[in-house]
Amino acid sequence: MNEIKQKTVRFPSLQHRNFRLLWWGLLASNVGTWMQNVAQGWLVLHLTNSPLWLGLLGLSFAVPMIVFPFAGGVVVDRIDKIRLLKITQTGMMATAFILALLTWTNLISVWHILTASFIGASFLAFDNPARQALVPALVEPRDLLNALSLNSATYTGAALVGPAVAGALLGPLGAGSLFMLNAISFLSVMFALFSMKNVKSHSGNKPVSLKESALKGLIYAWKTRFILALLMLSTLASFFGRSYQNLLPIFARDIFRSGAGGYGLLLSSGGAGALVGAFGLASAKKLKHHGALLILCGLVFSIFIVLFAFSSSLLWGILFLFIAGGTATMVGTIIATFIQVEVPNELRGRIISLYTITLIGFPALGAMGSGAAAELLGGIQGAPRAVLIGGIIVGVVTLLVSPFFWKKRINTQK
Repeated sequence: MNEIKQKTVRFPSLQHRNFRLLWWGLLASNVGTWMQNVAQGWLVLHLTNSPLWLGLLGLSFAVPMIVFPFAGGVVVDRIDKIRLLKITQTGMMATAFILALLTWTNLISVWHILTASFIGASFLAFDNPARQALVPALVEPRDLLNALSLNSATYTGAALVGPAVAGALLGPLGAGSLFMLNAISFLSVMFALFSMKNVKSHSGNKPVSLKESALKGLIYAWKTRFILALLMLSTLASFFGRSYQNLLPIFARDIFRSGAGGYGLLLSSGGAGALVGAFGLASAKKLKHHGALLILCGLVFSIFIVLFAFSSSLLWGILFLFIAGGTATMVGTIIATFIQVEVPNELRGRIISLYTITLIGFPALGAMGSGAAAELLGGIQGAPRAVLIGGIIVGVVTLLVSPFFWKKRINTQK
């Protein structure tokens, strides 16, 4: 009984029924998403044997995640968020189902995978801002950092389980089965959305034109110095630091020579570290120096990405990505919490959509850059050099911005 009470105090956001429903639903669904990510990357490498095509896979995801999320944020601030999520979740489920059928019928080509990636990202561009903006309506303000940390854990925790399971199942079952499992996993979120009660999921904004609404959000982000700095830091860290993931199939197959199982372990190690980072941040009760922690985690992340680029064995690669995954999650969660607390409710969807672009769109765009850089630096053997360059840039940028963020604190009383 005491143990249960202690856990409840440590993770207070899980006391809220609606947040708990969404949290469990996303955890199950994101396992499926990671399984599909593994299958797509491995299938593209199998079909093309080129780091450039892995970069193009990243680009197919990046374009809609850069172009559409702000439009998604404008929509989020105008309509019911739960209704929007039902539409986007259904669209992503259908995309995964079609990929499964194409693979099972041996009609799959690299262009099908890239197209599905583009379509799925287009739905996600509306889905992610809606989910992020919905969280403050599901918990009390004092539980927001805890909720956002646990929200990150749904994706990063799935990054521990999903790739490991995918690595084990990819050989015996094939990519098509992983696509189908992902399609089925979306039902968990749909169940959560239909089960929620008494949620204020509309921002309450007065009807204005889409142009005026979009312009107001952009002006706020541009003129609010702290928000602009957060978005810029997230952009640079994501583009140069988190774009290494698309090159992991090359590390697994050609550098560590560990096959699909090794690829799953590399992704899972980053997911395991991210899970530790997310739960560690969620359980921190008296954390005060948020800005200092943001900078320190950014520096540790860059150091271990550089070490990963030099690693020559799967074991060292797993260790370095574990630490990098944990610190990257802490950086992203602190930035997201600063934004959620500082931005007014009526603008939250639009500003979070800009953050979504930096968090999800720019790593995918950076994947295109890292894939092209690897091709120029020696093809398959150029992948570690591309990762090394990205890690160094992240470290330099973090040092340059450290004076601005060092003394910043999150004010949960707003």
